[in-house]
Amino acid sequence: MLLNHFFAETPIDFEKRCRMRVFVGIGVIVLGAAALALALLSQSGLPLIRADEGSHDFIASFYSSTGIALMAAGAVTAVRNLHYLRSPESRRKKEIYETDERNRLIGLRCWAYSGYAMFLLLYAGVLAAGFMSMTAVKVLLTVIALYAALLLIFRILLQRSM
Repeated sequence: MLLNHFFAETPIDFEKRCRMRVFVGIGVIVLGAAALALALLSQSGLPLIRADEGSHDFIASFYSSTGIALMAAGAVTAVRNLHYLRSPESRRKKEIYETDERNRLIGLRCWAYSGYAMFLLLYAGVLAAGFMSMTAVKVLLTVIALYAALLLIFRILLQRSM
């Protein structure tokens, strides 16, 4: 199963992982280009559903900066991993770093702790948003529910596969 590739017990084909990251980087570049295109369309008067005052300006600046950032991040990811594929010395160093059990355990714990913190911060946001906007409360509660559902789904999948 694909999820098994993220845990320390499974062997890693580093070259395959680098090739996958190149394709992911290209996908992120395409996603950034789509965001940039939406920013340009919003400047040309693209109709918005329930547009607030200043929505066009916000969308144009937010989507254009997000699009540029995504394209840059995708390019860096693709170029870096192409470098690892072409340079045996760099590939060996990076492979040792990524396959080190201590580094992998630190990464897994980092994801777990940040997940716990995210749940707490979302709930604190719900408490604070209750005094400001019911729309914000509903959005945050939806995010919490989706996050909890994803945790449950991944727990079930991982219990079956491990």
